[in-house]
Amino acid sequence: MFHQLNRVTGRVVAATNLQSPLFPVVPIALQRVDPPAIQYNTTHMSTVSDACSTETRRKIPGTNEFYAPLSPKLRKDQERFQKEDDIPVFLKGGPFDAILYRFTLLLCVAGMIGVGHTVYIHAVPQNK
Repeated sequence: MFHQLNRVTGRVVAATNLQSPLFPVVPIALQRVDPPAIQYNTTHMSTVSDACSTETRRKIPGTNEFYAPLSPKLRKDQERFQKEDDIPVFLKGGPFDAILYRFTLLLCVAGMIGVGHTVYIHAVPQNK
């Protein structure tokens, strides 16, 4: 049996002898699928350590593993860099950061002088 779309209703109907069939395929009815039941976190779904956990450690998303604990040095550095004072973050590392910052500024100025020198050489003709 041939089927085609009815132009008025937009539904699939059996083709008549006067109509030309479009697709020689029988449409298959959709399967009824029930939604999954909601499962709440109960004692038989969780482990004893999860149910009785008193730790404040967080788990890595998508896994059952905890984040590694922070070392005291790293925690001290975080507190130093997050402290609200008027020092920019790139200078909070101490005197070595100030030396690196000034050295970087010196290299930038030297590079700009070099670019200016190159533009001047190419812009002004040489007298021979």
